[in-house]
Amino acid sequence: MVIVSDSSPIIALAACDKLSLLDRLFGQVCIPQAVFDELAVPNKPHVPMITAWAKGRVVSVKNRAAARALALNLDPGESEALSLYWEIAADYLLIDEKKGRTIAARNGVRTVGTVGILLWAKQRGFLAEVKPSLDILMNTGFRVSDVLYRQILERAGE
Repeated sequence: MVIVSDSSPIIALAACDKLSLLDRLFGQVCIPQAVFDELAVPNKPHVPMITAWAKGRVVSVKNRAAARALALNLDPGESEALSLYWEIAADYLLIDEKKGRTIAARNGVRTVGTVGILLWAKQRGFLAEVKPSLDILMNTGFRVSDVLYRQILERAGE
């Protein structure tokens, strides 16, 4: 399976040291150039880990017109991620931002977010518990309501 990723899930997974889950869950992880540019900003947390992991995964979007059209409503990373999803006929788009997920869903794009990756990893035996990673994410500013937090842990059987 092939997944195209936006920047926030990569940052979130790096924060809880779980980037390797993407490699275990998917045969190919693709990162558009605009997403990589967002990730590689000096002095941001986890930049060395992220840039080392991203080597060989960065892909240039060929359909620049589609990316520009999407950029009217999305940031550059999201617009390139969505464009690349279609270009390479990816299986999933990894994205957390609500606006981007809504636009993707309206266009028939299969999406998954950071929490979904953690749940899939647990279901497949790649992660013993979701709670420690979820707690790290919440402590670093990842937004999850108390109700959703409990629902996630319930779905994870924790």
